[in-house]
Formats: sequence, C-alpha cells, structure tokens
Amino acid sequence: MHYYQLHQLLKQSFELPGTQKSIPELNISITHADFTSEDAKYFLPGSDFLYCKEHQIGFKEPAVKGETLLEASDFNIECNKRFQYHIIRDTTIEQATGVVILFHGLNEKKWDKYLPWACEIARQTKKAVVLFPIGFHMDRAPEVWSFRNEMYGVAQQRKSDYIDNSDCSYVNAAISSRLEENPQRIFWSGLQTYCDVIRLVYAIRKGNVDGISSHASFDLFGYSIGSFLSMILLMANPKGIFTHSKLFCFCGGMTIDRMYPISRYIMDSRAAIAMQKSFTELLSTDFSNDTRLAHYQNSNEHKNESWFKTMLRYNFYQEDRENRIKELQHQIKSLVLKNDRVTPPIEALNTLKGGYRDISVDVQIEDFTHPYSHMVPFPLTPKYAADVDQSFEVFSRSVSEFLNR
Repeated sequence: MHYYQLHQLLKQSFELPGTQKSIPELNISITHADFTSEDAKYFLPGSDFLYCKEHQIGFKEPAVKGETLLEASDFNIECNKRFQYHIIRDTTIEQATGVVILFHGLNEKKWDKYLPWACEIARQTKKAVVLFPIGFHMDRAPEVWSFRNEMYGVAQQRKSDYIDNSDCSYVNAAISSRLEENPQRIFWSGLQTYCDVIRLVYAIRKGNVDGISSHASFDLFGYSIGSFLSMILLMANPKGIFTHSKLFCFCGGMTIDRMYPISRYIMDSRAAIAMQKSFTELLSTDFSNDTRLAHYQNSNEHKNESWFKTMLRYNFYQEDRENRIKELQHQIKSLVLKNDRVTPPIEALNTLKGGYRDISVDVQIEDFTHPYSHMVPFPLTPKYAADVDQSFEVFSRSVSEFLNR
C-alpha cells in the first residue's frame, strides 16, 4: 500500500460515524474520546476566575466585549473547553503499555496529515498514539474559522488596511487576527494545553482510558509548533510525568523566534511581526507590562511554566535553556528537512546542539528526493508515490527506533 493510499484509508475510517473504528487490514483501531478542559477558567482571557491555585492569587483583566466570534473572549469559546482527542492503537496487543502524545503544527484544522504518521508509529512501537489538539486548534477551533466565505472578507480587510501585509488568506485570517490582537494567547492556550495533558496522564494512570495500561510509559512527538510545546513539557517535567520520556521533534525543536511562520497556511506577516515584537518587549522588560504573565514566568514562583520564556528568543536565557537541554540530551531527537523554510535545519542545530555544539542531541537532516515543503512533507501525488514511500519509511523508522530505544 502506497503512502497516499494509506492516507486515504485512514481518513475515510477516521471520519466514519461512531467513537471507535477498526481497520482489520492494518490491525489498527481509532478511538475518539471526550475531554473537558477543567483548568480553562484559571487561564483564558475573558474568564471571571483568573486565579493561580498554587499561590492563591487572583488576577483582573479588562472585559472583552466582542461582537464577532473572532472578537469574543477566549473563555467563551466552548469547543476549546469540551472537545475530542483521538487514540490510534495496534490491535494485536490487548493493552498498550506505552503512550506517544502527538502534537500538531500551528493553524491546523484537520488531523488527516497525521493519521499515517500515528498509524505507523503505533504499528512499529506497539504504543498507543494520542492525537491531542492544542488549544484553539483542530477539534478545539470553531468551524467558522475555516469557512472560506466568512474568512475571505477578514483576509481582504487585513490586506487593504495594511498594504505591506503579505500572505493574507482565508486559511490564516482567524489566527492572524487573534494573534495580532493579543500575542500572549500563545502562552495562555499553551498553558491550558499543558494542564490538559497532565489531566490526560492522570486519567490514564487511574485506568480510565480503555486499551491503555494504567502503568503505561509516556513519550512525546511534536511537529512544528507542537515541538515547541513538547520541549517545554519535557523541560518542565510537571509532576515527574516525563522523567524517563523521549521526545521526537519533526520539523521543529528551535526557539520560536527562529521559526518563520509567514505563510498563507500559517499566519500573515503582520501577525508574525506583532508576535515577535511583543515577545521581545516582554523579555526585555522582564514582563513588567503584563502582571499575570510575569507571575507565571517568574522562575522562583513557577519553575516549570517559566521554561516557556527560555524558548521564545534564542539570545534570551540561552545558558539556562542549554543547560536544561544538556540534561535531557539523550531523551530528544529531531528530524528536520533541508529545504524547510519555516523551521530551517540550522536553527534546530543551534537550539538543540547549542551555540558551541556541545550538546549531544541527535539532529537528523533529510533532503527527500520528491518535492516537499514544511506544510506537506509527504505529498499525496501518485506521480511521486515510490519516492514518498521511501521518505516515509526513513521518517517512521527514525521515530520508532528512537522511541523503542
């Protein structure tokens, strides 16, 4: 079966009605599981209960009174608080004794691309692969954000308001508008997801997730911005969950300022510049203009959550970041693509191997023989089927051998 055929079979099965599907020819099952984000009220802008439980501190922020869904407060977007995650598991084993939590890229709306990756990782490692959506992405994003008719006008307005704004499209109109208006959303939605993952692990530990052992081990797989979140989770190691975990970064692993997300599929140039400018100002002033963010980025108050600031800009907190990565160097591997313009390989080398190349993280650089891009590493065109199959084998073998080590 070619890669594009595997993709089609998994996509069709994934979209069938019901919470559990079996694909006998692959020995794979797909389960859709409900999840409620209990901690959203503590973090998301617009909540009336912004509160640090650890230090018993409350915060007040100006009320948001938006008239459209793009202007609505984050806390009032219900699908971000109640959603589904998905489990892909090898059915030749009764219970998975290992879990790989897979995080997607920025501005993703559908899981299609990741289904073959998850399937092959599950088959080769016998671990259950959990497709978990980052806040306001995938199952957690309002459908209207993907509607061409509604978002085309938003994109055109962003282009006409700022003539130098490039890469405007209906695909990135929602995220571009939201991140330009409030770049700190990257942190708050990330912190919400961070806490969601802890709750997911606890649910598995309690034996509440079918097909997964309560004693299962946990590993991480991050693609693009998913690698950014995964790096923070591994560095923070909340509750000791990831002490023995491995992290595989695909097309990622660098600090966020060394990613170049300006694309019709990710975000427009004005949003990207606003985000980088905001983070630079926050870091340069030690978050003095944002009391709530300053609290969570205080290393003395929130040691775990404050690893976020070390991954924002390469030249800030470089020594702290590199010392921590060195402690984790044998638990991390990255596979990057030579011609990737969004997450360039040199930046993965700079972050993961350190400025002096004295960190032993394995960074594998590949240059596939078929056309590829950051957004589409494995094209579905039958014309390149044989070459794509070979590239996918290189990728899946690299992931599985590392996670099985």
